[in-house]
Amino acid sequence: MSNKTDVLNNDLASLQFTLPFRTEEGNKGSFGRCVVVGGSANFVGAPRFAAESAAEVLALLGEAAMRAGAGTTVLAVPDFLAQALYPVVRYSAVFPLPSKDGGIMFDRASANELARKATSFAIGMGMGGGDAESWVRFLLKETDVKFVLDADGLKCAGNIGAFLGRAVLTPHVGEFCAMTGMTAEEVGADTAEICRAFAAEHDCVLIIKGHESYISDGREVYVNCTGNSRLSKGGSGDVLAGIIGGLLAWDVPALLAARTGAYALGRSAEFSRVNALAHLPDDIMSCLPLVFDELQGVMRL
Repeated sequence: MSNKTDVLNNDLASLQFTLPFRTEEGNKGSFGRCVVVGGSANFVGAPRFAAESAAEVLALLGEAAMRAGAGTTVLAVPDFLAQALYPVVRYSAVFPLPSKDGGIMFDRASANELARKATSFAIGMGMGGGDAESWVRFLLKETDVKFVLDADGLKCAGNIGAFLGRAVLTPHVGEFCAMTGMTAEEVGADTAEICRAFAAEHDCVLIIKGHESYISDGREVYVNCTGNSRLSKGGSGDVLAGIIGGLLAWDVPALLAARTGAYALGRSAEFSRVNALAHLPDDIMSCLPLVFDELQGVMRL
């Protein structure tokens, strides 16, 4: 751990009772809308099964956002993926986006329509070569919406400059190295300070994911140690992005949303009783209610 940067524990003691309770007078519109922009043709396997796999991951992300409190979610996907989503989506609306060469294009009319009622976005999951950068620039210049940037969406982070305090970036170490040109050894030598410095320079909240995940808004730095090998499966990061997007949707501050998301993802894996070899991201979802009970101090008989 760094000698230069003070690192705080991202644990139950620091997070419990920080999330407000939902008002009983509210409705789904009271708790925000998270829009997920993702998906592309860049999936391995036969087209039919690839489309179904992509659809299931995106549907999972939308459900994670609702588990974290969002009133509604919208999955904005390439037009050719929309049909595959309908059979697997239970709670989210589907919004087809124009595509080109298998990736999402930026379409201003669609962006304006989605942003009109959105209170958060999650961008980048499975986008491949889609135009994430134009979506991010649109959100920064023409809206005041907070958003999560993950997976393929992180490829544009180095081109953006400042995120105006409205973005949570969620790279693992490999993605962070690709974003910055640093080596894994350089990042590992002082992850806490590197996380803080990047967040300060780019005016964002950054999570560098790993066995120990570091979280910073450029001022405070937290280390999150919840989790276990059950998270070592594809789709776990998508659930994290969904949790954070859902928290942002009902106006949880970006740093608190990132801290809560990292804690909740790891803690849900600790609550799970599914064998680690057979554990799936769906199993994380089933344990999230237990985590939020713990965070809000709820005791159930």
